[in-house]
Amino acid sequence: MKALILKYIEYLFIFLAPIVIGFAYFLIIMLLKRINKNFNYITGLIIPLVINVVFLFMVFPVYQGAINSAFVESLSYFGLSLAGTLTYGVFAISASGIRKRTKATLTK
Repeated sequence: MKALILKYIEYLFIFLAPIVIGFAYFLIIMLLKRINKNFNYITGLIIPLVINVVFLFMVFPVYQGAINSAFVESLSYFGLSLAGTLTYGVFAISASGIRKRTKATLTK
């Protein structure tokens, strides 16, 4: 029973890791945006997209007509990197929307 609980906690951490990493990356980009006014959230999206492309290119050579453990492992790395990128994207879209909405109400 203890082994099952530990395995559950391990899977929970695997699930939460991309979300935490995406949020931490968003905070870093937000701080860089405050330092440099020309920096925006779209330029912050370049690094996660490059990481996603690298993991996607790791998937193709492993697939050899049948699903094996190496293919599933490389596909899961791509999925985890994609989850972090989507988390960053959601936070960036909501932050820019909130900023535009508050600027619109302040100028009225």
